[in-house]
Amino acid sequence: MKIKFWGVRGSIGSPIRPESVKHKIEKILSLASPTDIQNEQSIHSFLDSLSFSSSSTYGGNTTCVEIRDKEGNLIIIDGGTGLRELGNQIMASDFGKGTGHAYWILTHTHWDHIQGIPFFVPLFLPGNHFEFISCMNDAEKRLEHQFVFTHFPVSFDHYAAKKTFQYLEEGETIALGPHIQAFSKAVRHPGGSFSYRFMEEGKAIIFASDAEFNLEEMENIDTYIDYFRDADVLVFDTQYTFEESLQKIDWGHSSASIATDIALRAKVKKLVMFHHDPSYDDEKLDLVYLRALKYKEMFDPHGKLEIIMAYEGLEIEV
Repeated sequence: MKIKFWGVRGSIGSPIRPESVKHKIEKILSLASPTDIQNEQSIHSFLDSLSFSSSSTYGGNTTCVEIRDKEGNLIIIDGGTGLRELGNQIMASDFGKGTGHAYWILTHTHWDHIQGIPFFVPLFLPGNHFEFISCMNDAEKRLEHQFVFTHFPVSFDHYAAKKTFQYLEEGETIALGPHIQAFSKAVRHPGGSFSYRFMEEGKAIIFASDAEFNLEEMENIDTYIDYFRDADVLVFDTQYTFEESLQKIDWGHSSASIATDIALRAKVKKLVMFHHDPSYDDEKLDLVYLRALKYKEMFDPHGKLEIIMAYEGLEIEV
């Protein structure tokens, strides 16, 4: 399986501001020496030596992730603003010809997880087929409400692609094409949300965004540990610092330290920090990531767990 990230922010889109771009340029120029800019190769080497926040950006689009099986069949997870870029990219494939097919997993329908759907170009093309799958028995009605005229000028019916909806009981296993199977588990979040475990040939990717785990729940977390156990990739909600999570009980999000504790107990191989707070700029996210790595070192000195910070364009293959 392959997983690719198109939107990694939570709550609301947070595009990089002009002053932040200027700050990045100023910082790069202040660090460069004459030998760093002699030729194209030296420039690339210099940029690669910089911190992630200095030379790039984590991105400002809200939640959207794709998973591909070994034959390239597409599974879409949620439809935040990152969905627009995914749609533009797949228009060069069968979806641009009106012969595309994808499974579409909806974890829940808060705005930051559906904002991109009206701007997903492949939905306009007749012949494309999207199978919406969720643990919400009224998912189609919820999306139709997003497109009422007072909210958006185009109705859901005007999107000519075939749209089918399937309700999935929590814990029920479903085949997503010939190779991937998946099942869900509810997680704590205002209004409800569901995580999903995707499996192909003994490998597992778990998507667990918009999930609140706190110190109280850590005392009774055995069923979740079994669910997360031995995952090759665990995409986990780490929107808050640990201090913020103590102040924002019942807001529906977790911290990197809690995510690390869970990943270590469940013997996860890769933990992907996800659903970044919209108020955090790239430099703050660098610091959050470094702090998470230091916390992990205290409990995982031999480095069995790898921690990755999600950014737009990140691809992982298992």
